[in-house]
Amino acid sequence: MRQMKERNPANKYKTTLVLFISFLALFLPIIIIEAGVLRYTNGVFMYPFDDTFIHLEIAQKLATQGVWGINDHQFGAASSSLLYTVILTLCRFISASTIVPFVINCIAGVFIILFLYAWLKKQGVNTRAMVCVMLAVIFFTPLATLIVSGMEHTLQTLLCFLFVFHFSHWLQRSIETQKKQLPWYVVVYAVLLASVRYEGLFIIAIAALMLLYYKNWREAVKLVFFASLPVIIFGIYSVSKGSYFLPNSILIKSDTLNKSGAFGFLSDILFEKLTYARNGMGALATQRWMIVLPLACLVFKKYLPLSYTFILLLLTGGTLLHLSLAATGTLYRYEAYLFFSSLVIVALLFFKYGKEVFATQSWQLSCMSALLLFFLFFPVVLRGLTAIDKTKQGCINIFDQQYQMGQFSRKYYYNSTIAANDIGAIAYYTDARIVDLWGLATIEVAKSKKHHYWTPQFLDSLCKTRGVKTAMIYDSWFSDSLTSRWKKAATWKIQNNVICGDDTVSFYAVDSTNYSTLSKNLRRYQSSLPASVEVMYY
Repeated sequence: MRQMKERNPANKYKTTLVLFISFLALFLPIIIIEAGVLRYTNGVFMYPFDDTFIHLEIAQKLATQGVWGINDHQFGAASSSLLYTVILTLCRFISASTIVPFVINCIAGVFIILFLYAWLKKQGVNTRAMVCVMLAVIFFTPLATLIVSGMEHTLQTLLCFLFVFHFSHWLQRSIETQKKQLPWYVVVYAVLLASVRYEGLFIIAIAALMLLYYKNWREAVKLVFFASLPVIIFGIYSVSKGSYFLPNSILIKSDTLNKSGAFGFLSDILFEKLTYARNGMGALATQRWMIVLPLACLVFKKYLPLSYTFILLLLTGGTLLHLSLAATGTLYRYEAYLFFSSLVIVALLFFKYGKEVFATQSWQLSCMSALLLFFLFFPVVLRGLTAIDKTKQGCINIFDQQYQMGQFSRKYYYNSTIAANDIGAIAYYTDARIVDLWGLATIEVAKSKKHHYWTPQFLDSLCKTRGVKTAMIYDSWFSDSLTSRWKKAATWKIQNNVICGDDTVSFYAVDSTNYSTLSKNLRRYQSSLPASVEVMYY
């Protein structure tokens, strides 16, 4: 008993040290990023994505009108996160501040650190290794970028970790004890994971296949049924409102609406997504996990508990499905949930068993191993460093462009009908009726993409039918055949663009009789623009 009392202060000190270093590593970059952004914006809190404002607007409409969309009393499936939108809606009754998504993400980040610490401690990891694992996952996920983004990806990362690691531990225990019933908390994690983002179903599908392999048919069906239930319910509701079963944001961002048949779909997966890195560093780094995870299973096979093998299988299968069917890139948020859990298990294996595995290697083999590790992990490291570097500039870009578009619309077109392709800030800061020319929030546009009549003629006709007088768009996203039908009034060009779809947004009078008014309004607003924004009038 005396020894136990003497050890407790040391254990408490180690716990405090690990958590202090982890929280410092997580929140210090956030503080530095936000301080720089707030200095630039003169105190306006900003996110590096226009999508955050889409979430806020849907939550606002859901709280005040009971409508899932960005326009008054009009359904629009512009969000693919059911759970996060519901959380924002509930928070809306407490506070309508734009800082709420950031606070939610900070809380999720704290829980990530606490749950990861508890799991590592349970695995018998020493203090030094624990700090190294924590620092690796914080910097290379990267968690700071996820939190600053104000999106659902921090919560998705937490729920993926909880499901994958608890399911794997239970499955090992189930095989050893022949107790085949899934614990209720694993089912809850599965439901929440699928609800926070639809990509969670990739991991759940692999888990169900593993259950089928061990002939646990009942639990496989139960897992898939309950995890899919929120998606099915929302899909039925969406179809009843004249939309698609899947949200428009999934169909458009994954480019599903533009596939040319089964052959085009398969060739895109095999050659573009799994072979090339068409989407840049995010795709390339994610492809590396398709090598790293199976390789880790092979290298550490002699030492692996069965639960670790299950974790590696789940993440390998999830990565394969994500690369094939979902998106990567855009500050690397879409694949972050896979990166976090993959970094945890690979770093754990290295620190726990690396000494035994590499101790007997010759110096030649050690050099080859070092070169292989560099080849495999360099894109992962570069991805993490690039994301941290771009986050502050991304916030500044959104402030310079989307936020200014929102404020301009709020001042001069608060109750008008506006056409745009980036809709978040415009929708959030006004009561304008938005015609989304890209299709996230306007089902007619999404349908035109699916059925291949997304043409200048169609978009022009839709705008005029809806009574659009002003359009704010990226010229590079649309055909000259569309923009030549309208009268351009001005362009705003931002500097050092890292996140916006284009550095230049153009303002058009869809109805030429509105040109004079639009031009005057733009000239009046120019003094409110940041000095770095270049303005040109036509």
